[in-house]
This record gives sequence, C-alpha cells and structure tokens, in this order.
Amino acid sequence: MDIFQNDSQVLQIANLTVENGQDSILIAGDVEIEKTQIGKQQAQMLYDFAKELWQTFEKIDDLPETLPKNSLENDSIENPFA
Repeated sequence: MDIFQNDSQVLQIANLTVENGQDSILIAGDVEIEKTQIGKQQAQMLYDFAKELWQTFEKIDDLPETLPKNSLENDSIENPFA
C-alpha cells in the first residue's frame, strides 16, 4: 500500500478493512486471529501494514498537530426542500 499517496487502495484482512487516503487511513471492521496458519498470515499482514505506516510517519518532517476541519462541517446549510 502506498500510504497517504492515493484514495484508492484498500487492504482487506478477514472483515477488517484498511482504506488508504491522502490525509488519513481508515480502519474499520474486525478480524478474529486464530491460532492457525491463516491466523499467522493475518497477523503478518497486520504487522506489515503497521510497520509500513510507522515508517511512513518517520519520513514526514512537518506533521501538523491536527488536520484542519472541513468548513462545511460547521456551517449551516439551508434546507432546499423547505
């Protein structure tokens, strides 16, 4: 996964979805990692992703404290159906 480089890549591990974004990574769902070969593979996939994510952060020198809020989130919009 090219972390923070596009809005199109998705990593799927069982019912866990990791969606790539240019400003954030969205992780949703769940995964039950069993003591099996498949569980070992799932654990490896999670580890590889977390390691790559951390390494990406280590390369970014000017991380902001937070991202700016979308201005539409705080604005009132007139109801067009009223």
